[in-house]
Amino acid sequence: MANQRNLNSARKADGVQARKSQATQRAILDCTIRCLMKYGYHDTTYIKISVESGFSRGAMRHHFPSRSDIMKATIEYLHEKRLSAFRKAAANTRTDQNRTAQSIDALWRHVNHPMFMVFIDLALAARRDKKLEAILRPAQDTFRRECYYAALELFPEWLNRREELRTAIDLSLYMMEGMVLDNLSSDGETARRLLGLLTQELDGLLGGGNMSDKENTSEAG
Repeated sequence: MANQRNLNSARKADGVQARKSQATQRAILDCTIRCLMKYGYHDTTYIKISVESGFSRGAMRHHFPSRSDIMKATIEYLHEKRLSAFRKAAANTRTDQNRTAQSIDALWRHVNHPMFMVFIDLALAARRDKKLEAILRPAQDTFRRECYYAALELFPEWLNRREELRTAIDLSLYMMEGMVLDNLSSDGETARRLLGLLTQELDGLLGGGNMSDKENTSEAG
């Protein structure tokens, strides 16, 4: 009986320690994201992360032995948060309205989020940093793949037109990323005009409108 109590106590202690360790790691990663927003990739050093997080370098090395380890974990963590935000935005799309326009609007708001701007900075840095590119590229590829699957759920009528859908997603992402890099105001006239044109082009590429539009036209007739 005493051995069982000791075993249960040890398991409980291990569970508490594991949760504490996870909380510490998240705090370090959240601080790293804030540093990336504030300083950019090249100026986000191990020392700055330590100072801003309040953890000593010794404590940080227990979880992340090097800056490269922190960056790898941060990119994976940031990627998860980014996907979660994108899925939430996609889930709020209403089927009784123009889904293409709603999807474009949701994606535009997403690429204007500060977390996405961190990815932009990382992508630019990765052009000359092969180690960073090796970490970042899989996350970027996964995000585009998740966009594709989310679009299939939102537009099931395009299930047999996957190549057109993939082209539409690539067109949207590359265009919006370029718009963000050009510092277009998220609610400015130029951005609205370009996004309106993108919506028209996608509706044409994917069959001249989305299902709800066609249904409304049929009912009107």
